[in-house]
Amino acid sequence: MPSLSGIKIYDMDEPCNYTGQTLVDAMVRLVGEGLSANGRELNLKGCCVGVNGLKVIAGDERIANIKRLNLGGNKIGDPGAHFLAETEVFSKLTWLELGGNDIGPNGIRDIVKSKVLAKLKTLNLYRNYLKDEGAIILANENELKKIEEMDLAQNEIDDEGFLALSKTERFPELVAICLDNNFGTREGKANARLGKAFKKLDSLNI
Repeated sequence: MPSLSGIKIYDMDEPCNYTGQTLVDAMVRLVGEGLSANGRELNLKGCCVGVNGLKVIAGDERIANIKRLNLGGNKIGDPGAHFLAETEVFSKLTWLELGGNDIGPNGIRDIVKSKVLAKLKTLNLYRNYLKDEGAIILANENELKKIEEMDLAQNEIDDEGFLALSKTERFPELVAICLDNNFGTREGKANARLGKAFKKLDSLNI
């Protein structure tokens, strides 16, 4: 059995389990600690804010001008993705980190069809649960036309998802994509490399 030493396990003392004023106070503190001096970057990596914490943070006037948001490892799930996609305070974002957030196909649909997130150039979604269904949604329904870089590593994507992404015409500015450590056969990956969308990339990891 593999060792769990060094792996962070979320428990009831994490902010994502807080409620009421305790939650509000914790989010105020996290914004104060994670916001850059110029107010354009907010780093909440591994803070486990959860969807309720995210809603509190969105109401904080200090984040009105953020362009880069690191929400990696925050357990926001599909509800959090939906909230991000429709909340105007995030409309200036050009870089968004959502790795390790338990986001599935429904969540990614909200993200890629969002008018609020139209300025995004970099979208990191590694270690979620997109699977083939989510990859196909990305390939067929994306409306974030300015995306240049995307990380989809560790999402349980298989051959069908690879093929759909390799043929997509929904990412006109895409130059780099990471698909490491997904599922899929050697043959499926080889076929995907021949797709029109992948052949034009500057960087492809699959």
